[in-house]
Amino acid sequence: MRLWICGLLLALMLVTAGCSDKDQGLPGGLQAVFTKNGLAVTADKTVAAADIQLSINGDVQPDKGKVLGERTVLFGGNWRTGARYEVKMAGKSWSDAAPARPGILVGGVARLDEFEEFPTINESGSTVFDDAAVAPDGKYIALASYDNRVYVYNRTGKKLWDYGVPNGTPISAVFADDGKTLFIGEASADANLYAFETLSGNLLWKYSFSPIIGQGTNRNPSNRPKVRNLAVSGNMIVAGSEYVQRVVEKAGEKVVVTNPTQSIMMAFDTSTGNTLWRYPAAGVMDTTISRISVSADGQKVLFANYIHANPGSIDTQQYPDGVIRLINGKTGELAAAYTLRPARPTFKWVGINEGINMSPNGKYAAVFIGDNRGMLFDLSEVDLNKKNGNIKPVWLYQVSKIIQVSGVPVYASGNVARVRDDGTVYFMTTATYMADKSFALAPSFTHPDATTLFAYDRSGNILWKWQTEGGLGKARFSADSRYMVAGIYHNYVARKKERSGLYCLDLQAAGPDKLVWFYPTGGVAICGNIAADGTTIAGSESPLRREDGTLTGEHRLHILQ
Repeated sequence: MRLWICGLLLALMLVTAGCSDKDQGLPGGLQAVFTKNGLAVTADKTVAAADIQLSINGDVQPDKGKVLGERTVLFGGNWRTGARYEVKMAGKSWSDAAPARPGILVGGVARLDEFEEFPTINESGSTVFDDAAVAPDGKYIALASYDNRVYVYNRTGKKLWDYGVPNGTPISAVFADDGKTLFIGEASADANLYAFETLSGNLLWKYSFSPIIGQGTNRNPSNRPKVRNLAVSGNMIVAGSEYVQRVVEKAGEKVVVTNPTQSIMMAFDTSTGNTLWRYPAAGVMDTTISRISVSADGQKVLFANYIHANPGSIDTQQYPDGVIRLINGKTGELAAAYTLRPARPTFKWVGINEGINMSPNGKYAAVFIGDNRGMLFDLSEVDLNKKNGNIKPVWLYQVSKIIQVSGVPVYASGNVARVRDDGTVYFMTTATYMADKSFALAPSFTHPDATTLFAYDRSGNILWKWQTEGGLGKARFSADSRYMVAGIYHNYVARKKERSGLYCLDLQAAGPDKLVWFYPTGGVAICGNIAADGTTIAGSESPLRREDGTLTGEHRLHILQ
């Protein structure tokens, strides 16, 4: 792996307002940028707290700042537009008026190993499955990379360690609540879950799911046994593992079988790796597992799966598709469920992948289905001590209309759901698709609600919406749901990539403009993530193949503030 750190120290990238020409500084001087989290200042040598002084409009402040690295200090809080800020540290000084909008502090950009498959500008999706994780306090960044390695950096872009996954691909990553342990899920014949010490990279424990769900050696990570869903709460990590495609023997011949899926969800002690519970308690589920959501106290675990319309298939399943399941987080038993079916005749099946979330207090759940139905559940009345209860939506809406074009239904696929403790809901669509057609087939136009973020109140009233252009990779939120970070890839319908990159939105900002900044990437942005405290942001980029066969961009990890 090749590492490239932007600039001589920490590069200050003037992507949006927030910096002036003199912010770039001179060799031996100070560099500064007004970020979303405060004023970040970088010196040319190690900084001691006694050497730091901040003045606002001539008034000396007691704030000595928060050290982000040996040479960088962050003066947190909301800066005042138009006020003059002066910083003295390490024997140097810097001064400027605060701008109206924040800029971006680039901690580092790491070039990663290359691979053979790339997304193509006239086809949907990314085809690259990176997953970025940021420690809750923003100090460390991890990438489960499609180049078959795990990378860990600090927030200034220094690589701490990397690990090559033997005969597999890392596809999921999450830090423990204290940031001291990193968990990695892989796609491989063994379907391992790893627990690494964050600073050293020492392997603390691992668990193989393949004895439960089966083994497989398909070249495509999507078709291998995998651990693609991870969620942490306190001393518990919940992992979902599944195997969609298997090779079995029938009449003496090896045959590929894609149905039923074998899947299981298990909870482990984060320190020891000891099993706390498994769902189901015996055997496996014959369905998939969506993104897993866990309440802050670990009492509730929520997940769902694909929704199929074939009654015959559903009737023969022990664990039917199209069910939203609420699990008792202490016992692993099913507390309550809600069953969905696709909107027929338009859809034969739809997915709930990233579109499921539970509020930190465990009171609300939001679900956004691929066919664009969004819903809010009130979980406060669920008795976790009872089994097999029922839940039903407080409201259920068709968030975006399905448009008929020459008799073909065209829609903006539902992708992301997020709900706050007060019941405020955020739904985000991704690219334009034709119902029940290959995702690789481009419709003739872009749906008016493609790549749009919708906000609703607890009663289901729409508050606002915000839109960009392209397809949605992965989107993540700060713990208080103030900031959202999204990786946006190319617009395969219009065959454009100008709006591909990492987006940071302030969902609590006044007015309709929620965009804090847009960070363009040379290729397409695959994933984005943000620290629970709303500071450090990370996302990966993949090269994109143009129509003439040439590539633009690189496989890189971007670390931002």
